[in-house]
Amino acid sequence: MKVTYYLEVTSSWCYWSEPMWAELKRRYEGRVEFQWKIAKMSPSDWPVSRGLQGTIRG
Repeated sequence: MKVTYYLEVTSSWCYWSEPMWAELKRRYEGRVEFQWKIAKMSPSDWPVSRGLQGTIRG
């Protein structure tokens, strides 16, 4: 079996998912192939912020 972790580097979900990812790798070591890939998210995939609206321009 292969498990792929899609990592969105600008999301705080990375912070919350890392402990579970480490536990899964520990628990199923040798039985499951683990890999990760950078997630490519389109702007429509992101939730709408309640704070800042619009595009930040520099």
